[in-house]
Amino acid sequence: MYNGRGNNIYSISILNIAKKRVLMAVSLFLIMFSALVARLVHVMIINGNQLDNFYDPSIPAIISRSDIMDRNGNIIATSLPTVSLYACPHEIIGIDDSLKKLKEVFPDIDIKSLKEKLLSSKKFLWIKRHLPPKKEQSVLNQGIPGFHFLRTEKRVYPDQNLLSHVIGGTDVDNVGISGVEKVFDDTLKTSDEPLTLSIDMKLQHAIHDELQKSIAEFSAVGGAAIVMKISTGEILSMVSLPDFDPNKNYNPSDKEHFNMAISSAIEPGSSAKIFNTAMALETGRITAFTKFDARYPIKVGRFTIHDFKGKATFLTVEEILKFSSNIGSAKIALEVGAAEQKRFFKQIGLRDTIYCELSEGQHPIFPKYWSDVSAMTIAFGHGFALSPLHLITVIAGFLNDGMLNPPTLLKRDHPCSEKRIISSKVSKQIQALMRINVTEGANRFSDVPGYCVGGKSGTAEKQKGGRYLKHSNYCGFIGAFPMTAPKYAVYVLLDEPKATKKTYGYATAGWIAAPTAARIIKRIGPMLGVMATFDPEPDWKKVLR
Repeated sequence: MYNGRGNNIYSISILNIAKKRVLMAVSLFLIMFSALVARLVHVMIINGNQLDNFYDPSIPAIISRSDIMDRNGNIIATSLPTVSLYACPHEIIGIDDSLKKLKEVFPDIDIKSLKEKLLSSKKFLWIKRHLPPKKEQSVLNQGIPGFHFLRTEKRVYPDQNLLSHVIGGTDVDNVGISGVEKVFDDTLKTSDEPLTLSIDMKLQHAIHDELQKSIAEFSAVGGAAIVMKISTGEILSMVSLPDFDPNKNYNPSDKEHFNMAISSAIEPGSSAKIFNTAMALETGRITAFTKFDARYPIKVGRFTIHDFKGKATFLTVEEILKFSSNIGSAKIALEVGAAEQKRFFKQIGLRDTIYCELSEGQHPIFPKYWSDVSAMTIAFGHGFALSPLHLITVIAGFLNDGMLNPPTLLKRDHPCSEKRIISSKVSKQIQALMRINVTEGANRFSDVPGYCVGGKSGTAEKQKGGRYLKHSNYCGFIGAFPMTAPKYAVYVLLDEPKATKKTYGYATAGWIAAPTAARIIKRIGPMLGVMATFDPEPDWKKVLR
C-alpha cells in the first residue's frame, strides 16, 4: 500500500546522508589543500631558494657574518648575497649529457674528476661557488636535472690589501681562517651588531702609502708600521708589507701573509737603550747627569763592544742615549747588575708575551743564562728579540705616566691601564730624553717642525743560521708626538733596506727609518687633530734635573 508520507521521509533521509557525505568530502579536501598550501608557503617563502632542503637534508647550512667597521663607522668587511651551484647525484638523468651541457657554461671544469664524484655515494656536491648572475642564468637555460642553486653569502673587503694582515680572511664557507675574522669567528656568526675596530682607515691609507714609498726608495724586502694611542693602547693603524688581497683565494702560509708587525722576533738595536736608560734612572742612584767612561772599547772574549763614531770621552746618561753609545750603555748595565736588569725587564713587561686580538703573536726571546755579558749586549739591543707590537706597547707605557696599557684592536672609550711599570718622575725624564735625542742627537731626520717629535732609532743585523749577516739590517724607529703631552706613539721598521746617494752610503735606521717616521707623522698629525704649534718648548734639561 502506497504511503506518500513514508516515501517523502525516506527521500529526505537519503538527501541528508548525501549532503553529509559531500560536506565531509569537501572538508577533507579543504584540509588537504590547506596543508599543501601551508607547505608550499613554508618551502617557497620561508626557505626561499633553499628549496632543495626539502628533498635533501645533507645540504650545508649557510653561514651569515656581521660587518666589521673601523672606529669611524667605515665598512672594512661585509657579506654580499650570491648563488652557488650544487648537484644531487641521485637526481641526475643522463650523466654524460648533463656534464656536456655543464661544460658549455664552465669550460674550465674537469669533466673526468667531476664524473667520478657524481658516481660516488655522495648526496650533495658543490659544483661552483658564488656565481655571477650571467652564469646563473646560463645554467638555468640548460635545464639540467639534478643541478640546483643555493642562496649563499660571500665575504667582501672593499679596501682590498689595505688592512689585510689585521682583517685576515674567510674560507669559501665563510669561516674565519686568519686575523680578526678568525679570532672573532663565533661573534661575527652570532651577532647582529657590527664589530668595531680601533683602526682608523684614513691613517691606515696614509701609513700604507708612506711605508710602500720607503720600501721602494730603499729597495727593502718588506716593512711594518704601527700607530698607537698612548692613553688607551688602541692600535690606530697596523701595516705589514708585503701584503695580500683577502678577496682572493689564498694560502695563509704564504710569505705575503706573514704579519711582521706582530709575528716577527727582531732585535731592537739601539732603540733598546731607552729601556736601559729607564732602568738606570729607576734605581735612584743614577741620574741623567751621572757620567760613565766611554773612552775605550770593551773586550769580551773574542768580541769587542765599540761605538759607531764614538766620542772617546766620559759621557753622561743623557749623552749615552743622545749619541747612542754602546760602550756607555754596557757600562750602565754593569753598574746596575745583570740580576737587576733581568728583574726590571720583567717589571716593564718585556719578558712577558704581549697579546692583542690576533692569534699570530710572537713570544719575546731572551738568553737562557742572563750573565754579565748578556746584560751588556741587551743594554744596546742585541741578544734579545721581540715584535714591533711589543716594543711600541712598552714605550707607550713609559710615556703614559709610566702606566702600561694592553694593546687592542677594538675601539676603547676609556683608558685600560693595568700596571705601573716606571715612576711618574722617570716617565717625564724619558719624555725629555727622547725629545733631546731628536733635537740634539742622532735622530734629527725624524723631527717634524711644530709637532715636537721624540724618539730613538735602532739598527740590528739580521741573523741566519745563528750568525749575523753584516749587510742585512733591520732599521727601526720608535717615536711619539707631541712630547709636551705625548698622545701618539709611532713605530716604523724596514727589512733589509739598501743605502742610496741620499743616505751617503749608510743603510742605518737614523738615515732610513727616522725620516720615514717623520713623513708619516707630518701626514697623520692633522688627521688626528694635532696641529703644528711653534710655542716655546719646556726646558728639557730642567725636566731632567
